[in-house]
Amino acid sequence: MNERAQSRDPSQEQLLLDYIQRLDRYREGRRAIHMHLSRLQPHNRREHHLRIACSCFDMLAKKFDGGLFRIGNDDLVFVAKGVGVVDLEAVVQKLRYLFAHDPLLQAGGDDLSEFCSWYALEEDYAALKRVADGLESEARLHRVKSAEQARPASEPMDSRRLAQIERAINAADLGFLIRRQPICFVAPGRPPEPLMQEIYVSIDELARAVMPGTDLRGDRWLFQHLTRLLDQRVLATLMHRDELDPASGFALNLNVSTTLGPIFQDFDRAVGATRARAAVIELQMIDIFADPSSFMFARDWLKGRGYKLCLDGVKPLLLPLIDRDWLAVDLIKLDWGPDLAGDLDAPTGARLKTAIESIGRDRVIMCHCDTAQAQAVGEQLGIAMFQGRYFDRLLREPARPVARRA
Repeated sequence: MNERAQSRDPSQEQLLLDYIQRLDRYREGRRAIHMHLSRLQPHNRREHHLRIACSCFDMLAKKFDGGLFRIGNDDLVFVAKGVGVVDLEAVVQKLRYLFAHDPLLQAGGDDLSEFCSWYALEEDYAALKRVADGLESEARLHRVKSAEQARPASEPMDSRRLAQIERAINAADLGFLIRRQPICFVAPGRPPEPLMQEIYVSIDELARAVMPGTDLRGDRWLFQHLTRLLDQRVLATLMHRDELDPASGFALNLNVSTTLGPIFQDFDRAVGATRARAAVIELQMIDIFADPSSFMFARDWLKGRGYKLCLDGVKPLLLPLIDRDWLAVDLIKLDWGPDLAGDLDAPTGARLKTAIESIGRDRVIMCHCDTAQAQAVGEQLGIAMFQGRYFDRLLREPARPVARRA
């Protein structure tokens, strides 16, 4: 059974109809809104989209003791007493923003009648009851259809070893494997100044701890699968240990699918708005382009919650092809490699400098910097933010002279 079939209550239509019938004598001051999410494109109605859409009503449901019904066709119906039009409009605008890329909203402009329907129960009770009757009848007709079959997962190269690694990761105390590495601002001739800490798990140390002799990076499918599992464990560990200081920035490298899952929503609630504004969520370029629609949905939701976004894993040859404004990310991480030094005076170097100027010098971080040469080359390209073991050493040894431009 797939995730959606597991999470959806098949009797929501009947529960809604029963609820509306009970309100027949208690219509005063009650309002309802019917979000026609079933009219969105199928790729905008995946489980993570609907879960986040439901969460947009959480605050109103608590404040006004409202009822939210997630219908089998993916529509949402919210009913509450005392809720104002302004309160509901705020949620509608949030959902409109989240689904802004869907043709339904692009075609409708400011007319949202196809996206949502409003009801004041004192005047519109009969109309709402007809809607509830129709939804329940439609659900009855579709109950005979078989549940959507889960898409079979790709078979790993060694399923037995994968299962062993999964069990080991689930059982391991990741606290001692969680690392922090500063992202620094460096002015020429001055010591590095830490801006934020990236929080991550060392894959190499993890391999040595849970499965010695195994190359966790050797198989791309295996590695992606394990990083999703690690994402969940790291988020759970950070929540329980409460180590995120709102006074200092932090960065988390996550899969797009993780940011749309329930564990990240729990993390978001635990983090709160103040710490979210101090956070940067790093997303791998290969993950973004593997599923652009999920990325755009995740991006809009994360930015709406206050997080900054960083595009990670950008190789020098690809940087001139990146349109930061179109992707709407705040930062870009450029991978350092010794070959860059030889490219500075070549056309490749000129294209890099132009790309960095276009993206914004204060938006590019050079990462994986292991030597002083990385800083020298980065500064010649106009970069002022760096990350890597070389800067870790400089911060541990503040008296050591800082590398200057070559």
